[in-house]
Amino acid sequence: MYRVGTVSGAAESLYLTQPAVSQHIAALEGMLKVALFQRMPRRMLPTEAGKRLYTRVVNAIETLESVSPLTESPLIRLGTPSEFFSEYVLKRLNQDTNFAVQFGLVQDLIERLLADQIDCAIATQKVAHSAIEYHPIYEESFWLVAPPNVEIERSEQWLQQQSWIAYGEDLPIIRRFWRVVFGRRLEANPQFIFPDLRTIRDAVSQGLGVSVLPDYLCTDWIEQNRLTVVLKPEKAVTNQIWLAYRKSERRSHSVQFLLDRLSDTDQEH
Repeated sequence: MYRVGTVSGAAESLYLTQPAVSQHIAALEGMLKVALFQRMPRRMLPTEAGKRLYTRVVNAIETLESVSPLTESPLIRLGTPSEFFSEYVLKRLNQDTNFAVQFGLVQDLIERLLADQIDCAIATQKVAHSAIEYHPIYEESFWLVAPPNVEIERSEQWLQQQSWIAYGEDLPIIRRFWRVVFGRRLEANPQFIFPDLRTIRDAVSQGLGVSVLPDYLCTDWIEQNRLTVVLKPEKAVTNQIWLAYRKSERRSHSVQFLLDRLSDTDQEH
């Protein structure tokens, strides 16, 4: 603040929000029991007490900045489903920033976001909260897939007789897909239940059965003949994936960096 003279400039330099900068200054002034800045319409002018404090601490600050590798590369705390991170997010990262990743399901991730335990969350659905904002980053399409090199009948009767591999006992993804494609409820019970989409993909590839998976998990494996597409319906079965963040931090470095890296420009066009 002393160097740039404005709350907005300080926030940009520190990768913080403007309210966070104001709160830090107010807390410091409260602790020292003196005003450090004079609030002007367009600038923050240091008071005599502010100038004295800056003179006392500037050498220590400059020394810390010169040795800290994080000065130009702030830490981004991201919460995300593990499958989407490993298959989609990871390949869009490089060494130009620092990440601390936490895995979890959407409800848990939003709770961590509200508790300021993470900066952003990747959400497979919106959990309504007045403090949270959502921005679309990817629309996943679901495909019905089978093991490679198998004879496939695409009839409804044949599919109902297959060994189904599901994420949950109630076949959440599969039943929704079936209803959209065939207009009725699937009358089948899963033979295998694996609460991990990558494990389901592996199981299908190994010949244990059929399942419905998102496109980002299937595309490469289909090209490599490790999976076979049974149904990729013209009336796509889709789900929007969101980047969730606190509304007060929509202009923060973490949010802007992730929106830039994770938004699917191919889908936008």
